Amino acid sequence: MIDINHSKIKETNRKKIISLLINEEEITKLEISRKLNISITTVSTNITELRSEGFVEEVRSLESTGGRKAISYKLNEKCKYSVGIALTPKHIKIALVNLKKTIVDTIKIRHNNEGIEKIIYLIEENLLKILKDNGISLEKVLGIGISMPSTVDFKTGTIKNCYFLGVKEFNIKERFSHLNLPVYVDNEANLSAYYEFLNRKEKLNNLLYVSITEGLGLGIVINRNIYRGDNSASGEMGHMKIVIDGKECKCGARGCLEAYTSTNALIEEYNKDESYEITDIEEFEEKLVEKDEKAEKIMEKYLGTLSVGISNLIMILDSNSVIIGGDINNLLANKIEIIRKNIYRNNLFTNENNCNVSVASFKESYLLGAAMTSIEEFLEIR
Repeated sequence: MIDINHSKIKETNRKKIISLLINEEEITKLEISRKLNISITTVSTNITELRSEGFVEEVRSLESTGGRKAISYKLNEKCKYSVGIALTPKHIKIALVNLKKTIVDTIKIRHNNEGIEKIIYLIEENLLKILKDNGISLEKVLGIGISMPSTVDFKTGTIKNCYFLGVKEFNIKERFSHLNLPVYVDNEANLSAYYEFLNRKEKLNNLLYVSITEGLGLGIVINRNIYRGDNSASGEMGHMKIVIDGKECKCGARGCLEAYTSTNALIEEYNKDESYEITDIEEFEEKLVEKDEKAEKIMEKYLGTLSVGISNLIMILDSNSVIIGGDINNLLANKIEIIRKNIYRNNLFTNENNCNVSVASFKESYLLGAAMTSIEEFLEIR
């Protein structure tokens, strides 16, 4: 028991030191000792081991104040990497992130949705390419995080139902087992919420992330943990019914919120009775910039519907932070005040003082959230 406790303490101290180094440009052993309340002897032992393993580098000798010159150290950000992979209805996105949580490289590849097997082949081909292009071996990779636009069994890495890709009960984690790396698979909204929470964890315990892409999802953080539900199907905000026998949704049902508030909904609405059709959300953005009257009317109605959906979420979950993100970021950046007014108007239960509604600063939070899973797991203190 004593040996086990000693081993656990040693591992905890090691992770604390690495975590501190991630957030410091350079630091001395004495500063590490003071900030972490760890003995200088323990710090010295760990720094020596971490240097031998390539995690830590000596930076410089500092000016002496009378005794021996202190030496500053920094994290070798090239010692380990993490990979984030996002699978969307039309693209595969891959991000390579170093241990400092900085994006090193990204790849975006269009797929033709010709079956999950072909998509997996493309993923692996481009995963190996991004590593080779940056001179990184698999041994330096902490793990792979995969973002899916679907319900996912996080524990097993199984895609439960992805109607965008026509995939059900498919274990994507097993398909990468030959790489001998940890693989984490989760829903894109969960990973977006996770990434946004990591950037705010000193201030928040709870957070809602509304993910608007070709679908509509919700990532829920409660008491600093992602809430997935008993059946790994929480956050299916897009499939709450708002109109009885309303518009048909891609899930097969009618009247789903997603059918009215996804990016596809804006495109489909604009293309009604038009000889010229737009094909993506960027073209709709251009129409708004051009002050296109039809686009402006569609957007006004859209904002009202989206506001109702978000207001209902706040009523149920009472979070003091709601972040809206995904492919909709650029469109909503200058519309957020309209959404806030819609939510707070005639609302006895929440206001701008106890619930902040904002637009995510990064469009692809799910991709970085996927990349962060391996790093955070590596640094987890248990």
